[in-house]
This record gives sequence, C-alpha cells and structure tokens, in this order.
Amino acid sequence: MTQRGATLVEFVVVVPTVLFLLLNLIQYGLLYHAKSQLNYAAFEAARAGTTQHADPTAIRTAFARAMTGYYGGGTTTAELAASYAKALADTTPAQVRIEILSPTKESFDDYHSPALAARLKTSARVMPNTNLAFLDCPADVPSCNHDPKTNRSGQTLLDANLLKLRIIWGIPPNKQIPLAGRFMNWALSVLNEGDTDAFRQGLIAAGRIPVVTHVVMRMQSPAIEAGNASLPGPGNGGEPEDPGSPPGPGGEPLPRCEVTDPGCTRPPKTEPPGDLEPICDPATGNCPDKPDCIDLTPMP
Repeated sequence: MTQRGATLVEFVVVVPTVLFLLLNLIQYGLLYHAKSQLNYAAFEAARAGTTQHADPTAIRTAFARAMTGYYGGGTTTAELAASYAKALADTTPAQVRIEILSPTKESFDDYHSPALAARLKTSARVMPNTNLAFLDCPADVPSCNHDPKTNRSGQTLLDANLLKLRIIWGIPPNKQIPLAGRFMNWALSVLNEGDTDAFRQGLIAAGRIPVVTHVVMRMQSPAIEAGNASLPGPGNGGEPEDPGSPPGPGGEPLPRCEVTDPGCTRPPKTEPPGDLEPICDPATGNCPDKPDCIDLTPMP
C-alpha cells in the first residue's frame, strides 16, 4: 500500500495545533503583564484616594496616569503626553469600573463628624482620620454606636478608615494576540454565560478580556462622602476571622499567627544550653585533671 502524502497530513494536523498552543501561551504572558500593570495602577489610584479624601475623581485620574506605561510610555515629554492621552481615551467608565468598597454609606452613618465637615467647609459627611488609636467615635459625637456587632456598617472607626477599591478593566483587542485573544474572549463568554453583571458582559461583547484587582490602603486624610456604595450589615459580627489555610505536609493545619504579628515573624526557638565544660577553681581544691577543663588560675 502506498504511503505517499502521510507526512503532509501529519504536518497539517500537528502544526496548527502546536501554533495555536504557542499563541495562547504568549497571550497568557501578555495577560500577566497587563495584570501587573493594573495592580500598579490600582496602588497609585488608592494612594491618591487616601491623600485626597477618597475623592473618586482623584482616584480615576491617578489610575489613568499610572496606566500611561501600558499604552506606550515614552522618554520625552511629547511621547509621555501622547501615551497619557491614549490611556485617558481607553480608561473611561465604559472600559474601567472603579468601585469604592469601603468606606460605605453606612460608614458615614456611624462615624460622621459635623464639626470636621464644618472645618473642611463641605456639606458632605466626613469621617475623622486622626488619633484613631485613642478614639472609638468622632470627638464631637462621643455617643456614636461604635460596636460593629450592632451598628449599621459593621465596622469600627479604624476599619472605616480603610480605603478598599475593586477595579475591573478590559484588555483592548489591539493588545491581544490574533486568534488567541479572540479564543480567550469566546471562552469567557461561554463560561460566564450566566453572569448578570452588565459591565463585565459589555467588556466581553466589545472584544475585551476582563481583569480584576483589589487594593486596600489606610486613609491619610479625612474621608468625604461622594456617593459611596451601600453595604449594610454587621458582617462577621465585628470579630476578626481567620480565613483558614491549607493543611501542611503532615495533614495538620498551619499554625495561626498572632493578631499582633501579621507577618508571622515569631522569633526562632532557641535550644536549651547543654552541659557546661567543667570549671577548675584552685580555691576549692576541686580541679579534675582533664584536658578540657577550664583553669581559672590567675595568670602571673
């Protein structure tokens, strides 16, 4: 029987498959790069928010500025300006959703300081940010409900001063590998068919690949309410909970860290000292004749 053409058939079957896998590997590499850039931009956005009263406009402006590198960057003022313009055009509310998860509307319900709002000359509600180690309530509202088990926010004043952001952004089609990017987008549309989030569905419909990041940072200025989302409820009753950890090699759960040691940097265990070498004291006349005996006889 003739075998002519068998090699060509194998080539037609194998090469496209290998090429498709290779393109997807490259796409995953670009996805990792995009996620790294998004994490950095989220950090810059949160830092701007902590120093500018959790202002949504300041947060979004800082995010777009930090994304300049992803859209080309540059070494001159003109190049940076062009890349920044691209970042601004591609990070509008249609492509990026920035959610302030904390402080919430209920945080301001519990810890609004009218005196501080008057000092800052704003009609919006304000939360204090100083002397938090010594305050449970705003100084001008000492009778506030600061118990997270029963108040509206489920937060202490310290918790309410944590700025928490969730940012969802879609990788644009022109930043995707041909074929691999479209395949990933199609796979997401199938896997998330039941997703009721219109924004994520809109990103996928526009050919974008959604990427999500979270960031938490301590407020460095008094937070001013600006249409914050509502998230009522005591949560876990105001008690910190260990999310758990996978079992160790022996099947036992890993040891928990103390609340005062979030980095789990416990000092290393020290072994008890062993037997000391025998000491020779001529005054007692009790000096065994051993080569390892330490002689305390004064030197002349």
